Amino acid sequence: MALAALVLAAGASRRFGSDKRLHPVQRRPMLAHTLSIYRAVLADVGVVIRPNEPAMVALAEAAGCRVIEAADAPLGLSRSLAAGVAAMRHADGLLVGLADMPFVRADTLRALVATMRRLPRRIVRPAHAGAPGNPVGFPPSQYDALTRLRGDAGAREMLVGADVITVPVDDAGVLRDVDRPSAEREE
Repeated sequence: MALAALVLAAGASRRFGSDKRLHPVQRRPMLAHTLSIYRAVLADVGVVIRPNEPAMVALAEAAGCRVIEAADAPLGLSRSLAAGVAAMRHADGLLVGLADMPFVRADTLRALVATMRRLPRRIVRPAHAGAPGNPVGFPPSQYDALTRLRGDAGAREMLVGADVITVPVDDAGVLRDVDRPSAEREE
């Protein structure tokens, strides 16, 4: 079973005040840090960026990731997700994560991947202290629905009422995104 990861990194960082993908996390750009965690677990990792971003292309390529440009990224997170899923349809399952969640641990990703392999037709999601988090694993049967989403909620609407397998993890990183420059410090 050939699973892959898809990291969404086409946001505009409006709340952050600068391009947070370049903000240092553990002495390297946040995007590079996040990609390194996914690459430690999966060989096939795609990263979705906006068009004409040579710095992001360089970071993605240096991490050994496939670059996916989302021309309609300004229309919301769901359009970035759609572009990524369309480019990664070859995968037998996609673990979809966010570039601004650099504190998800590799062991958490391994637990999600193991569950995806065991239950290949199910949506898989981590939960920390009972709260659902990211990344979320999707089987190929969900790809068409993912490419039809609209707006800035990503796949959130799809998960409401869906039969999702929850994987309990002791990893607060699945709940923690970086929206302010001070949020990158590990606690």
